[in-house]
Amino acid sequence: MSMKTLRPWIPAALVALAFVTASTFLVHRSVSAETAERSVDAAANLGSMGITTGPDVTIIHISGIQNHGADGSVRGYSLGTDSCNIGSVPVNWCDDNNCVSDIGGTEKHPVIGQNMYRLRDGRFEQIGMSWLKHGFLSTNSFDSDCLGNNGSGTPTTCVSPPFGSDQLGVGCTDFYSSGLNGNRPLGRRSEVNPTTGLFPFPPTGGGSGGNSGQRIQVDESDLTGAGDRFWVEGHYIADNDATGKNGLNNASYREVTVNTSNFNITESGPTVRERAAIYAWQAADAGVEIVNADLEVTSIPERFHAARRVTALGGGMFRHVYAVHNMNSDRAARSFTVDFPAAATITNVGFHDVEHHSGEPFATTDWTPAVDGANGTVTWSTDTFAVDPDANALRWGTMFTFWFDADLEPSGATYSLGLFKDGSPSSIDVPFTDVASTLLFNDSFEAGNTGEWDDTTP
Repeated sequence: MSMKTLRPWIPAALVALAFVTASTFLVHRSVSAETAERSVDAAANLGSMGITTGPDVTIIHISGIQNHGADGSVRGYSLGTDSCNIGSVPVNWCDDNNCVSDIGGTEKHPVIGQNMYRLRDGRFEQIGMSWLKHGFLSTNSFDSDCLGNNGSGTPTTCVSPPFGSDQLGVGCTDFYSSGLNGNRPLGRRSEVNPTTGLFPFPPTGGGSGGNSGQRIQVDESDLTGAGDRFWVEGHYIADNDATGKNGLNNASYREVTVNTSNFNITESGPTVRERAAIYAWQAADAGVEIVNADLEVTSIPERFHAARRVTALGGGMFRHVYAVHNMNSDRAARSFTVDFPAAATITNVGFHDVEHHSGEPFATTDWTPAVDGANGTVTWSTDTFAVDPDANALRWGTMFTFWFDADLEPSGATYSLGLFKDGSPSSIDVPFTDVASTLLFNDSFEAGNTGEWDDTTP
């Protein structure tokens, strides 16, 4: 579409745009630096899911990021996370023998994953991940930023639950410091079903040690780029939260800065509640579109987030960048396909993943791209589950990034994710809009410089 075609409705578009724009209790709670940082974080967003019913744990504060040192060039980090039950029913939080009589089993507690992301050269990528902290008791503390509800939508501050520290009460918080979340042994992600929140307990353990083993592992080379921006993310999985269909808002993120002289990390923005870190890309770049790709064949929804940024390069070429995040799908994904409606010249194909580590069984082999220019398709894929159950699938709490240049814009293109574990369906559609909004005004529109609009820019 040329600017000649667009001009008749540009005034209306401008009006619309303006309208839209307008392991003791002391260890558990007593890190003073993190308390101060959480006070600064009091302006945290109010969340994205609204009033919920049933048990619903999320993170209201991320703070006190700890640098545990390096093994070679690989750093180990951990985060402080402050959980909150925003639902109307207590969340299970127990790992001792009393759980059997209280709430049904020692595995009835949350696990906590920690991740790190980077925006570099227009690509949003996951650069680090940890094993899992297993929750062991709740302090059921009050925090004015944490509100549950009475089941009818009336806000509720902390209500002590029937089984005390074996549950996280409605409107109650429980703070795990970065030291606690980085204290080993941690648990393997590979043992957790993220859709149901079930896992064997006690965890197998046996992961590697050193400074970085089992913690958020990040290579120092991923932290030193000029102009890079960084975010960290916490993600809880809990059994009755999952079966209560409240597992889609359990991640929160926060922007951070990296001191490249010692690789210490400090917070530089508020915690964004109840959103996975992939939304940070959209917050940093308004041209990014994010959609949900959901699998709903059981009573518990499984969700992937997919993000897209398409930029006109000139000369009829476009740069396509995609990121796909697995929120809670146990079936995982093994392929991602972009299918244009016509033949296309597709070049500069790339892929970035995040690697499991410290003794997890999963492969780390990059997905293989397959380009069919005559049919206008590009597909990245790994082995099927039948070939290798430990293949490098897009598993829960991880995000892969894909990119290429093409002589076609996204108009008419379709997108799909092939699922890893057997079942029906074998794939799901990714429902991006037909044309990326970034292509409508690609020449200084967002800066208001209409003199640079190009009649030939699609």
